[in-house]
Amino acid sequence: MEKIRNKKFIDYLRSQDKEIQAERKDATRGDVLKSFENNIEKLETLVEKRINNKKDEDSGPYNNIKFLLRRYINATKFKFIDLTKGLISCVNSGSYSGALVISRTILENVAMLDLKRAEFNKLLINKKYLKLLKELLMVNVKDYQTYKVKDYKRTHINDALRHYSKYQESDIFKIYNPISERVHPSPSSFLMYQEIMIIKESYSQVSFSHNSQEVQGAIFGIIGLMLTHISIIVEDHYPLIKKELIDILENYKLSIEVYFQNNILDSEEHDKLLKYFNTK
Repeated sequence: MEKIRNKKFIDYLRSQDKEIQAERKDATRGDVLKSFENNIEKLETLVEKRINNKKDEDSGPYNNIKFLLRRYINATKFKFIDLTKGLISCVNSGSYSGALVISRTILENVAMLDLKRAEFNKLLINKKYLKLLKELLMVNVKDYQTYKVKDYKRTHINDALRHYSKYQESDIFKIYNPISERVHPSPSSFLMYQEIMIIKESYSQVSFSHNSQEVQGAIFGIIGLMLTHISIIVEDHYPLIKKELIDILENYKLSIEVYFQNNILDSEEHDKLLKYFNTK
């Protein structure tokens, strides 16, 4: 993957390493840029190009849950890599508004991933297997095919952000709201390119630049925080997902199969859901 080459941005990161790291739960992880690059390389090694759903006679519901879970988690890795490519390209080309748009998207996707991790884990340990299946179908259906999922409901991003604030033990909206202000056509989004200089008491001058003091201060800081969130994804979230979902799911295999064998109505609902979901 292409690396960040924007000298002004790199110099800023090096001067602000301690301050940016202090925004994280664990401020002892070292150089922001190096950590970011190492974790992107690691993330690229974690993706699977193909996931097969091999069924056998006695493990249909378990295999379907496992397949849908792996499918969703793996797809999120591809999205984070895709978003990161765009973020790097924007920073290198000096398109800081573009970098902010992608930064907000990264933050939203991190928050949503962590919310789904928590929700899926709760359903699994509480043995709400049919509900878990329905939730997994919702994150694996195309926007124009939501009719294939019974009682489809989209999760609001503010719900994910509020959950993520609790996980981070900080008000994530203090980051999210300033990004949104500069992404939307608000005064902040236009003033970031302007610098006002008072030359005389009755005379002032406004200079315009894509590398204004506002950009090199507040905007660089926001983008720098997004680099740490990419590292958080790799260092914290995916290991937690592996621990709380992927690894323990196998321990529930027998329980899942027995549940659907003993609950005929839910078993029939399982079959209907999957049959309709898999139609073209």
